[in-house]
Order: sequence, then structure tokens, then C-alpha cells
Amino acid sequence: MAHCPDCDSVRMFCDPPEGNGKCSACHGTGFSDISDSVETEFLNGGLSSCEECYGTGLCPTCSGSGVVEEEELQIAA
Repeated sequence: MAHCPDCDSVRMFCDPPEGNGKCSACHGTGFSDISDSVETEFLNGGLSSCEECYGTGLCPTCSGSGVVEEEELQIAA
């Protein structure tokens, strides 16, 4: 097992280090960062779901576990 390279950040105090399991696109919120202001949110009808994790807030590569199999890393490269 290896830490997931696609998570938002890495947990350093694990042995071995692992990803935090959060989507790096939305930082675990489940929403896209389309709005810079309240007016933009209102005009767009609210926040939209993150296109990477589809609103779950979990890293799509490791499904929120923070680790991936070594074979998955080789396939992704």
C-alpha cells in the first residue's frame, strides 16, 4: 500500500504516510469553487457539486481511504 497521490494533502504522522482522503479539487467540501461572492451563489442557484468527486468530498482515486495499491500507481503513471 502507498499513500494516495491525488488526495488534498498527506497525513505525515502515519507510518507509512497516507493521503487525508479528501478530494483535492473541492478540499473535501463536495462543492465546486465557482462562487467568489454571495451574489454569484444567488445567481447560480447555490453551489454546484464538485465535478471531480460528484459531491461526496472524497478523493475519487482512493475513495477516501488515503491509500492505494502499488499496482494502481503504476497504471495511473
